[in-house]
Amino acid sequence: MAISPPNTTLSANDARILSALFDPETLPSSVASSKTTSTIDASLPSHPTISSQLSTLEAQQNELVRKISSSSSETDIEAAIRQEDEIIANYAEYPSAYLNRAMLGRMKLETSLSDQQSIFSRSEVLIDALFSDLARAISTCLPSSSSSVSVSPYQARILRTAYSHRAYLYLKAAEMGVAWNSMGKGELEERASADFSAAARFGDEVAREMSVRTNPYAKMCGAIVRNALREEREEMLG
Repeated sequence: MAISPPNTTLSANDARILSALFDPETLPSSVASSKTTSTIDASLPSHPTISSQLSTLEAQQNELVRKISSSSSETDIEAAIRQEDEIIANYAEYPSAYLNRAMLGRMKLETSLSDQQSIFSRSEVLIDALFSDLARAISTCLPSSSSSVSVSPYQARILRTAYSHRAYLYLKAAEMGVAWNSMGKGELEERASADFSAAARFGDEVAREMSVRTNPYAKMCGAIVRNALREEREEMLG
């Protein structure tokens, strides 16, 4: 629900912008149509190329992930990553393995960080591996036809998780002031907003909210409106 703008002498356009900051449905961006651009169709096969083996593979993934927690040692995490390597070697189109290997890779990097460090202080090769795995998880789940927007519930789950994870990495780099792959803060936030918006298209409501918060247009308009409101209050207090 949109929050009604306060009763001020702001222009109608400024008032609409203020409302848009709290209502993603009114944003003039891809976020506004994110609820209708993709369809989750339960009648579709879970994965277009993996069928009979998928339930067995998913059971293996669930067991592997269950054994790993935030308190797991680096040795345990490395062992789990090797398991994912083996699964990917045999099932190159299996998206869950790429998604979980990215999660495990990030956990491994985080185990050796101090409070003042981020994973972006580590080797670019290791960070690139995270982005590569997330990109692969996404590509193996997106519809093969550009005219199709329907995905299975399984594909939607992988897509929203992978997009959100990648958006988190972009946002973390922006917050840490890292010029990742020659991208500055503004471009990293744009990438994060785009990925959060993509995750929202596949059913992630938290990502929908985050896409609005990180949307450069919304942030720019927010600064304009906040300044206008402050000036209005100052005039009223006179």
